[in-house]
Amino acid sequence: MSDDTDDGDAAFERELASARAMLADGDDVSALYVGVVRGDRANSTTARRSEGEQARLETLTLLASHLRTVADEAGADYDAVAADAARLAGRVDELPADHADGTGATGSPEGNGAPTGDGSDPDPTDDDG
Repeated sequence: MSDDTDDGDAAFERELASARAMLADGDDVSALYVGVVRGDRANSTTARRSEGEQARLETLTLLASHLRTVADEAGADYDAVAADAARLAGRVDELPADHADGTGATGSPEGNGAPTGDGSDPDPTDDDG
């Protein structure tokens, strides 16, 4: 293993521990989004306690926060990441409601479900741009 891989593994473990800590005290959590990539499959789920307009605002806030994180990590413009994400959203398949973990999570079986973040076409082999 290279030092870069070791550093990446350590950083991943720190971020994973941070995510677990955020969820550990769920008493005051009103909404959450969790996404996991395993091999070529991405699964995600959301949960919220609120309803109506508050639920919509919380969901959009989670989306905006996620887009900012992706853009910041990629060193890309928020608008480019949002455009890539919107284009890819049409390619994400809905898993059956009886998904193994019962979440009804969404997934991307194509394995290219992550935005490039630079405004480029994530799949240059298709004809959409």
